[in-house]
Amino acid sequence: MTESLLIAKQGRVTTLTINRPEVRNALDDEVAAALRQAVEACADDGTRCIVLTGAGGTFCSGADIKKGMEAGVTPESVRRTLTQRYHPALQAIRQSPWPVIAAVDGYAAGIGFDFALTCDLRLASDRARFAELFARVGLIPDGGGTYLLPRVIGLGRALELMFTGRDVAADEALRIGLANAVFPAERFADEVAAFADGLARQSPHALRRGKAAMLAALDSAYEAALAREADLQTEIFALPDGLEGFAAFVQKRPPVWE
Repeated sequence: MTESLLIAKQGRVTTLTINRPEVRNALDDEVAAALRQAVEACADDGTRCIVLTGAGGTFCSGADIKKGMEAGVTPESVRRTLTQRYHPALQAIRQSPWPVIAAVDGYAAGIGFDFALTCDLRLASDRARFAELFARVGLIPDGGGTYLLPRVIGLGRALELMFTGRDVAADEALRIGLANAVFPAERFADEVAAFADGLARQSPHALRRGKAAMLAALDSAYEAALAREADLQTEIFALPDGLEGFAAFVQKRPPVWE
């Protein structure tokens, strides 16, 4: 779709790489549109896990402010860029039926930080840094950060990171729950590939229904979450794969998912 977004498939894992290293993988309209299309295409092409990462040792430094300034910035253009470009890409990640991993090597800042937050999991290299840096330029998070960050790390820490815009190193990110795991930079790509492949080998019914249930439960009452789990679990047991996990466990063999 564009040289600014590279797409690679290995087995059932699709890796999407933001490829603008000359601007530290800053996002523009083209990349955002291509990212949305690529994520949506993974819904039914055999993919079972998506990895989002950046080229050249940076995840994403945020929006391409220089390019935006050259085109002219008005309140209307800001709203249009957010609602017509960035928000659809973020929603595609959030709504993907499959696990989406942010593989953060280097900097994830501004809306790049929010794209990493929108992913289901964040794997970081030991040289990764995260920054919700909008306050440094007099702005607020505009990529879902106000919704997601307090849900990931708690309200107090989220407010601190928003107010200060400070950098969070990989070890702190792991400690506060912002990163799920941290790996040495020299073997980061291999560790991410192995992790993603492990997820992709899980039951596709468990992956997509489990994700749907957990995300929906964030904004519903406990009783509603219990009812939703019962509905989705019933759906799984009505499928050909429904008893495969139990059968494989009893027979002491790996499950074979249809």
